[in-house]
This record gives sequence, structure tokens and C-alpha cells, in this order.
Amino acid sequence: MKSMKENRFKDWYIYGTLFLFSFLVTFFMLPFGFVNLPELKPGQISPVDIRSPVTVTVEDRAATRKLKETARKGVVPRVRIEKKAEREALKSLKSLRGLSEEEKKLAEKVVSSYYRRGIISSIPEGYTKVQLPSGKKVPVSKYLSVEEAEKGIEEDLKRLLGEEKARLVLRALSGRIKPNVVYDKESTEKLWKEAESKVKPVLVSLRKGELIVKKGEKVSSEAARKIEILRGEKGKGKGLNKYISMFLIAAVLYFSVIRLYRIVSPSAFEFKNIFFSYAVITLDILLIRFFTFVSKLLVESLNLPVEELLIYVPVVTSVVFASMFINKKVAVIHSIPVSVISSFMLSKPEFLFVPVTVGCFFSAFDSRKFKSREVIYASAFKGGVVTLLFQVLVYFYYFGFGYRAELWFQPLLTLFGALITAVVVNGLSPLFVKLFHFTTDIVYMELINLNHPLLRKLILKAPGTYSHSVMVATLAEAAAETIGANALLAKAGGLFHDIGKLKNPQAFIENQQGGINIHDKLPPEKSAAILRSHVEYGEELGKKYGLPEKVIDIIKQHHGTKLMKYFYHKAKELYGDKVDEKKFRYPGPKPQFKESGIVMLADTVEAAVRSMKDKDVDLDKFIHDLIMETVEEGQLSQSGLSLKDIALIEKVFKKVLSGVYHNRIEYPDEEDVKGDSKGDRLRP
Repeated sequence: MKSMKENRFKDWYIYGTLFLFSFLVTFFMLPFGFVNLPELKPGQISPVDIRSPVTVTVEDRAATRKLKETARKGVVPRVRIEKKAEREALKSLKSLRGLSEEEKKLAEKVVSSYYRRGIISSIPEGYTKVQLPSGKKVPVSKYLSVEEAEKGIEEDLKRLLGEEKARLVLRALSGRIKPNVVYDKESTEKLWKEAESKVKPVLVSLRKGELIVKKGEKVSSEAARKIEILRGEKGKGKGLNKYISMFLIAAVLYFSVIRLYRIVSPSAFEFKNIFFSYAVITLDILLIRFFTFVSKLLVESLNLPVEELLIYVPVVTSVVFASMFINKKVAVIHSIPVSVISSFMLSKPEFLFVPVTVGCFFSAFDSRKFKSREVIYASAFKGGVVTLLFQVLVYFYYFGFGYRAELWFQPLLTLFGALITAVVVNGLSPLFVKLFHFTTDIVYMELINLNHPLLRKLILKAPGTYSHSVMVATLAEAAAETIGANALLAKAGGLFHDIGKLKNPQAFIENQQGGINIHDKLPPEKSAAILRSHVEYGEELGKKYGLPEKVIDIIKQHHGTKLMKYFYHKAKELYGDKVDEKKFRYPGPKPQFKESGIVMLADTVEAAVRSMKDKDVDLDKFIHDLIMETVEEGQLSQSGLSLKDIALIEKVFKKVLSGVYHNRIEYPDEEDVKGDSKGDRLRP
């Protein structure tokens, strides 16, 4: 069992991969728009015909802003009269020393004369009038600024009081001359907002395909404004909120893949498969995004009367890949993130989500057995046809039965997407096989054509083993087909399960000639070691010749941990009861999947039937006893084979072997201290 530390690292890898691919999906989904518009200013020459790619009604913000500015200009600033400003200024003269009472009164008259004229505070630029509390509008020029008032007071005081006494008064008034006509900012801005609120926004309506400016023409102000509006629409949706939302949506959907793996296919839950799923799901989203982008550029350049927001190219390679390399249940899982994330390209996501999801299901159901490259095309196009059908149904649901251009254009894109799917799967399959060490039925088909170097060596060096292997492969294939397992894997496993006998073929009785058996002169533990070694050497040869992992697993597991009874009992005869049983057991492990269990049963039954000398034996009972003995030993407890499966396998074996009676050495019964003819055959 894996340690807690190993599991923790595995989780870190999986969740790290989740965030990596979520980031990639976010990058793929939001970096570019579908409107290719040059940036042109009034007076420039347009290098191309520019047409509106969409039907849109948007606000001309610049024109609306100008109207609001005009409305704002119509409301003059409000002012209020601050009488205390004059009182504060005069108060500073009351306690002034060095002046007579008459001189003080003269100074006060000078200051008051300026306040009567009016000293105004600063007002917003661009306004020449202000409105008094009475409602009367007065030119700003009628009033004095603080600077002008201070300068006038200084000149008048010097003229009336002389330089020295004027200086005393000015020192007392320093910083005390405040405006008495004060800009009322609060009430003015309130009126400005009321005026702006009454301005209706200026709307510009553009129809899809509408010509804005011709190639070679000067760009007018109006055309430049329309181009800028469209460029602004193109830039929408790229805010930080969009990126964060898309990242979180992708992360949640990718997390759901992990959860669904654990629920629907626990046996497939491993880092390699999770990483592969994320990679091909992301690949699908990228391909859908890219080919949809190209299709919309095509529609734009050809000015086709097709609604741009409904255009997309469904590419679902991940579903076919998962069916090929993992299983159908995982393939169905892939349809969820692919269809959901990609649907965000459209204003009506259901136009993509519903058809593509259903199409993925059918493609997954159809793509279980890939015995040739043509099957990939058939699977992709079956999914495409189902997608197309649901596109039409969703279209009719929204738009009724009226004809629109999308009814001919979108089906073409869907079939194009199916073609892309098949081409990409065929092209990338060999690469994924190498990178992830996956196998497909196509690989198994190549193995079972009997031209493999190992099989050629087997027929030359160990013809008896070769004949046995061919029969085991035949039994395994028939049994696997009956119970719904992978018949090609079972057949390939049957052909290669005994390749380890190439190391010492004469040590196995089916390859011995002249009745000479080397085990007659060997101690039982040495014989057991020779029999055990063919499993280990078979694994070594399988890796050396690049056999698929599943086939190598069958080589390792086809004897499980069975006891070599003949040699075990022979050792007990020689050495007594103190014999180490482990030395007389195969290294295992027990079969870990159905096809491996089938090959074990086929190997056991075929060898025993072939070795029978008594032609009158009840074959059906003989086969049943062999299979039940294997079951009772617990050798199939980890294979996933149910009792129903085993019953069907037994039935197939009886049918295929009913005419097979090849002479072979008959082994002692279980009661015989030398071993059991059904469990030990001087061959593994």
C-alpha cells in the first residue's frame, strides 16, 4: 500500500496540474476578440473595406458627452452674498492705533465702497455670468476679484491718507479682504446634474455587414466614430473580473473531473490519467476557440449573412482519446468541461452546450473498440451528426421553423469539426502512446498478427509453447468477447504470456523431445526456480521489446501466486515437512484485471486438457473442477471477474475445447503425495 506521504505528494501533483490547466484555459478563452478593425482617425485613408461584423446599437459616448457639456453650460454658476465678509474686514480697523477717528472712518468708507461694488470668489472656467439668489443673472465682469479689490483699496488709501498711514491700514487688512459674492458649489453642481440627467444618450445603430468606409476613401469624422465604437465593443469582456471568473469556473470544472474519476472509475484514478484528461480537455477548448475564430474571420471577410454569435466549430478529441486510452466512463466526464467552458464564447451558451454535450455522449458510446484508424473517423462523425441534429432542434426552439442562413452554414462547421477531431486523434495518438505509455486496440491488433519478433522466436525455439500460446489466445479472446472485456488485449496477452520460456525452452515438457525430462535429474527447488524464472524473464523480454504495459502485466500475473504442487510434494518426500512453501510459489501478483484473469484460466484449462491421456474423461466436469480450484485458491479475487463472468467463461471454454484431446503427460491427483495433475504440469 502507498504511504500517506506518497498520497500527499500525489494530491499536490494533481491539484497543481489543476491550477496550471485552469490558467491555460483562461488564457485561451479571453485573449482575443473576433472583430479585426484598424485604428483610423478622421482624414486617414482606409486600407480596407470596413463593415460592421455585428448588428449592434450602442451609445456614442463622445456625442452624449458633448450634449451634456452643452446642457451644463446652459446652467450658470450660482452665487450667494456673504455680508459678514465686509463686517470682518471693517472690524479689523476698529482697534487700529495711529489713526484719528476721522482717518479711520475714511478708511472704512474706502473698504465699504469696494464691497458695495462686489468682490467675487473664483468660479468654474468658461462662464461669463453668475446667478444671484434672486435669480438675476449678472456678468462676472461687474465684480472685482480679491486681488483687484486689494490693489484698488491700496491705491485709494495712499491717495487719501498718505504712504505711512495707508501702510498701517493695509497691514491691518492683510488677509482680511474676503469675497462677499461667493460661488455656491453645492447648489450649482446639483443643477448641473439635473441638466445632464435630462440629456438622452446618443445611440448609433450598426447593422451586420453595413459599410462604414470603403478601401481607399478618406475616413470621415462619423466613420471614425463608428469604428471607435466597434473597437470599444471588441474590448469589452476583458476586465479583471472576466479573467478571475473564467479561471474559477475552469478550476471548479477541472476539480469536478477529479471527483467524477473517483466515483465512476476509481481504477483509472491515477496522476497519469488525470494529467492526460486535463491536457486533452484543454486541447479541445483551444481547438474550438481557434477554429471558431477562423470561421468568424471567414464570415466577416466574405460578408456572409450569418449570425456571428451562433458560429462555432465543435472539436471533441478528448472524448475519443479517453475512450481509446482509458474508458468510456471517463470519456463521458470529459464532455462536461469541454462543452461548458467553450459555451462562454457565445451570447447564448445553450447553442453550444446542449448539442456538444449530447454529441460527446454518442461519440463516447461508439468509440470503445478501435481496431482500425477508420473507426476513429466513424466515431467522430457519429458524434458530429448527433451534435448537428441537436443544433437544429435548439435552433428551432428559439427561432421557429423560419429559414435563416445558419441552417446551412453551422452544419458545415459541425462536420468540419468532426473531421478535425478525427485527424487530430489519428495524428496525436502515436505521440500520446509514447508519452503516456498508453495502448489501444490498434496496438493490440498489430501484436496479434503473429509477425512480432518474439512470436517468431517462440515458433522456432519453443514450438510446443507457441502452439499452446495460440490456443490460450483463442480461448481468451472468445471468453473476453462473451463477458464484454477487451478481447484484443486478452488475445495479445494469451499469445505473449509464456515468452519467458525462450530462456530455457527444453525445461518445459511441451518442448521436450525423445521423452527426456531434465527435471528427473534436478532437485525440486531447482526445478521450481526454473519454472518461476520464466515469469520474470518474460517480464524482462516484454519491456525490452516494448510490449504494452497491460500485456506485460498479464505475463507477470498469469500464474498469480499458485503453488507448484508437483515439485512441492516431491520436496516434502525428500526433505520432510520442513519445506519452505514460498520457494514453490509463483512470484505473482494475482491477476489485477479481467483480461489477466481470463488468460490465467485459459492457460490452466488448455494445458490440462492438452495433457489428458484418458479420452473417456468427463471434459465438462474436468474443466469445471480446474476453474473452481483456481477460484477457491483466491487467485481471481482481485481480477474483477464475477461468478457470472466465470460461469460464462467456463461455458465458452467447454465449447472451444470439446474437440481438443492432445496427448500430454498426465499428472498425479491431489491425493497423491507427488502432486495434483490438475494443478501442476511440469510447466507453468
